[in-house]
Amino acid sequence: MSNFSTAFFSRFSGKRLLLRRRKPRSWRNNFRNAMLGYFLISPVVILIVALLGYPLFKTLQQSFYDVRPAVQANEFIGLRGFTELFADPLFATVLSNSLLWTVLVVFFQFLLGLAAALVLNAKFHGRWFFRILMVMPWALPGIVVALMWRLILNPDFGSLQIFTTFIGLPITDYLGQSSTALISIVFVAVWKGFAFWMLIILAALQGVPKDQIEAAEVDGAGPIRTFFNIYIPNMISVLRIGFILTAIWTFNYFELVFVMTAGGPAGASHTFPTIIYEQAFRRLDFGLASRFAFISILIMLVLSIFLIREVRRANKHG
Repeated sequence: MSNFSTAFFSRFSGKRLLLRRRKPRSWRNNFRNAMLGYFLISPVVILIVALLGYPLFKTLQQSFYDVRPAVQANEFIGLRGFTELFADPLFATVLSNSLLWTVLVVFFQFLLGLAAALVLNAKFHGRWFFRILMVMPWALPGIVVALMWRLILNPDFGSLQIFTTFIGLPITDYLGQSSTALISIVFVAVWKGFAFWMLIILAALQGVPKDQIEAAEVDGAGPIRTFFNIYIPNMISVLRIGFILTAIWTFNYFELVFVMTAGGPAGASHTFPTIIYEQAFRRLDFGLASRFAFISILIMLVLSIFLIREVRRANKHG
């Protein structure tokens, strides 16, 4: 009996010792997992550094130089280039145009998208057809929309001018006047992009808890009170992210402004993307273009930080 118990306990303790030896350490396991993760994402990181990091570095480097190949200029000027840029009226025009363009487009896209979403959220016959019809401008390429509206607004043979002449109004060159060029492009951008807001608001409306809506109806709350007290609080995270996303996209929008006015007339509709293109590829002033690009990158960086914070907040509370 004693031999049996001795053999049993020795065998059992051997198994425990074997299991203890085979059990990996937690820090070693975490280290291997981390190394595996770094190895798997390393091709993407290398690609991002090659395609984004190096151009950003060269842009920052050239912003401190006077680089104009046409006159064989390549001189280090340091911060003097930025001080001269900030004192230039062109910078004030571009900055004010970019901010005005972004604010107006985002605000009116939201309002029109909200109105369309509320209407199309109701149940009525043929709702699917109107949803498709609203999305069509957003699905069109920006260059196609810009060329189409250039023809519509043409002062000689545009359909809008034909209509205004028919009803007795004077002919106006909306894209050829400094006072109306930027506003005309804002109108076209709102027409093209409001469907994005319509879609995300429609999706957010579907996620509002039905019990809260029913409780508000039982309490006697009207449609306006229900909308602001029930719908808006449940959609606020989606709306925040939507505002930041559309602000980034609008601020960087190039083809619509460039095709319709190319920043004209006399620079009245220039935004950061169009002035960067003009200075770099038309005037061949790569130093000035890099300074405009660097300031634009800083603005985009701030907006991107807000976007990341909102996404993290939405994931945390979602």
